[in-house]
Amino acid sequence: MPAWPSSRQGPAMQTSNRRQLGAASSLVLVAIVAALIVVIIIVSPARQDEPPTDRIELGRPSAAVDDITRTAQQSLITYWTGELPTTYQRTFIELAGGFQPKTPESEPFSCSGQRQTYQDLRGNAFYCPADDFIAWDAAGLFPQLANQFGSIAPAIVLAHEVGHAIQARAAVQARSVVIELQADCFAGSWIRFAETSQDDPVVITDGALDSAVATVLVLRDQPGTTAAAAQAHGLGFDRVNAFQTGYEQGAGRCASFPSEGVVTTELPFRTEAEAQSGGNLPFAQTVQVLSGNLDTFWATAVRRIAAGRSFSSPTLRPVQADRLPECPGDQDPEDERLVEYCAATSTVDLLTTQLAALHARIGDLATGAALSDAWGQAAQAQAGLPTTGQRAGLQRDCFTGAWIASLAAGDLASSPLSPGDLDEALTAIIASTFTDDGRRMDRGGAFGRTKSLRTGVFEGLTACI
Repeated sequence: MPAWPSSRQGPAMQTSNRRQLGAASSLVLVAIVAALIVVIIIVSPARQDEPPTDRIELGRPSAAVDDITRTAQQSLITYWTGELPTTYQRTFIELAGGFQPKTPESEPFSCSGQRQTYQDLRGNAFYCPADDFIAWDAAGLFPQLANQFGSIAPAIVLAHEVGHAIQARAAVQARSVVIELQADCFAGSWIRFAETSQDDPVVITDGALDSAVATVLVLRDQPGTTAAAAQAHGLGFDRVNAFQTGYEQGAGRCASFPSEGVVTTELPFRTEAEAQSGGNLPFAQTVQVLSGNLDTFWATAVRRIAAGRSFSSPTLRPVQADRLPECPGDQDPEDERLVEYCAATSTVDLLTTQLAALHARIGDLATGAALSDAWGQAAQAQAGLPTTGQRAGLQRDCFTGAWIASLAAGDLASSPLSPGDLDEALTAIIASTFTDDGRRMDRGGAFGRTKSLRTGVFEGLTACI
């Protein structure tokens, strides 16, 4: 009975001190996703060139949960009525037990003959295959998700559970993590349908995709959960990857997961000491080890992206201040940065106090991602590539993914990566782009930046050029 564990908390990532390099996570490639966010706005009476009055906008703002779930249900039924025959050559049959929001006032109910109450469901949502219904905590979970991430968040959870209903109708058989990632992938394919359909009652607004990426991190498995676990759902990177796969390639690609398999980034902690530390190196050691590793990486990598060029390692300068010093000739200042490369002085300046706080909150590969961005800009400058603008920023996210992939070196068992490392880098990227008002920063939204990171992880350095 796949469900959303009520214990899911926000980003709690970790890294390894194995080989003195505690920087990157159980890295394995995957395909799955999860999370989006919805906002509800009743549109004024429609003219021929206006959307119908019953359409709802799902995005960054919060909204009435009943309106969100009602409209999302309608859209999901429409989507799968048309998509199931195409994907699985089967006719879609609506849920026999329907959609069942639960509150403390709800009567006891049962799944597979087992009596349940609201307290059993609290903080959760699930699909019951035996009785063919979807139930969720309408008093706690959905309002909390909507308030934190926007109206799209409850809709994404609902789409995930409908994905399990689709699996039941298609008789899909696979291990838990594949089932869960496929449901995330199905959710992504539905979001793309709602976004592009002219007649669908759901309207996906600007910022919704960024909210989706942020939401999935909260709904992920905790680092240290093996992909072979009976209830494994996938780490944040895995779920985001699956969701984006569905969004980009459609339900047909999701359907191939059980037969083609999914690569996951989930590994158990390998030693008791690693589990106790969460796999994280101390901040000062992380900066020392990872800056040296980035020097080594780019010494070879620059020659691959720019023939005849070489890489000169920048000098690291810790700064005890509230903001980074001005860099002569800097044409693309980003006040949000904690680490920055200055070509004029060939230095990488870092705000020690603020970066150490990020390290403590997220983990050592969050520090690694910040350092990687600065080293990536140094590489761009020395390779004769643009260093400013959104495209250059997204390229550096791709570079970070390629660098992380190089840490695994194709052999997880002997790599320095530990559970949660890749999620740490992903979280650091999202934390720097996911603003309360939903605006897209010059660097690009979280959805686009995550996609660039994935490209580097899966396709390597040359795909970033």
